[in-house]
Amino acid sequence: MYSIENSYHPMMEALHAAMAAGTIHRSMAATAWWLGRQQIMNEREYWFQVAGRVTSLLPAADRDAIVAQLGKQEDTYVDSPVSAWPPLPSGLASLFASWDPILPAPDLAVLRADAIRKIDWEAEKYRENFITPGSGQVMAYQQKLAEARAAVTDPPAPTSEIPHIVAEAAIDGVTVATKAAEIIATFEQWQTVSAGIEARRLGAKKAVAEATTAEAIASAAIVNYGA
Repeated sequence: MYSIENSYHPMMEALHAAMAAGTIHRSMAATAWWLGRQQIMNEREYWFQVAGRVTSLLPAADRDAIVAQLGKQEDTYVDSPVSAWPPLPSGLASLFASWDPILPAPDLAVLRADAIRKIDWEAEKYRENFITPGSGQVMAYQQKLAEARAAVTDPPAPTSEIPHIVAEAAIDGVTVATKAAEIIATFEQWQTVSAGIEARRLGAKKAVAEATTAEAIASAAIVNYGA
């Protein structure tokens, strides 16, 4: 486990990140010498090889400042530095690997099911911009449409058979024919909107079903119903 209590964990991580990036800096040398002197992970030789190589590649002023603080045995790592970074010891490799464990592969079936629920839920929420939710309300819409169509037939249905239209016409102060035409026009507009929502919803669900990665599933579940 990566520990913030052990100061040498971030020190080792920063040092190796700089090595991987091809960086040479005096802070790297100082870190490597300290790790070697402390015999961190029992890898004194490894740290000194790294330290010697970094020190040997420093600008003269930085190199001389560090060499002045080294012992005779440490000097040899600078005088005869390794030509490339030494192989990472197995103990260090295992420690570094434990900091970034491999996560289990995502369950795509679960992700697909979640994505489909999201698509359906968002489609329903978008529909609420145009219609009132609820099964009872849907039945009322259907009844009003049927009555509106009956009201504009020739001859029109008697008022006793179109109570919803008669009531709304009275509330709005318009004729039954006007209210019926309004309801029919609204329904026809809704059909266009609904078809667009349904096309996007079904298209997104198809894309989710065909997606082969977690990222692709998440991307397919993003639907702009208002586009």
